Amino acid sequence: MDNSLHTGDASLDPSDVPSRKGLEVFFVESLQELYFAENAIATEFDTIRDQIQSPHLKSILENHYQIHLKHKERLEKIFAMRSIEVKTKKCDAILALIAEGQKHFDIFLNDIANWEIALILISQKMAHYKIASYGACAHLAINLNDYRAATLLAVDVQEEEDYINNHLNGITHEFLRPYSEKL
Repeated sequence: MDNSLHTGDASLDPSDVPSRKGLEVFFVESLQELYFAENAIATEFDTIRDQIQSPHLKSILENHYQIHLKHKERLEKIFAMRSIEVKTKKCDAILALIAEGQKHFDIFLNDIANWEIALILISQKMAHYKIASYGACAHLAINLNDYRAATLLAVDVQEEEDYINNHLNGITHEFLRPYSEKL
């Protein structure tokens, strides 16, 4: 692999620089992966929603589900603004997080307290994935001079960060407090 792009070599041939078209493809595929992720998360939430025992946790996750619907709408709006068909591209990262969650849910099937802790921690991992992904897409949109898309994506980042800071962090401490008090 040629490392001249990473060494600051001033004799760089312009044809070696990634093309705008390549960034465009990367951007669209990243949007499609996010759309896949949002749909996959919704499907999984629908399968476990009724198993959540804590009213506080259920309320937090139900409220976040409404935010999730806004994220899907914004992605659809970006597709429409760019005259791109709304479709998904498989997102291995979110599938891995879902598989990890399912593994933990199976382990704690008969232990609702730990099952709900696993749900909270997997929710945090997914939210952090979404922050990173929406943030990366916002930067790509800026690079492609699509400031309207960048703004919509930045709103999604902010909503996920607020969700973690205002809800998940607090409930994580609430659920883990009995364990930390025993130490």
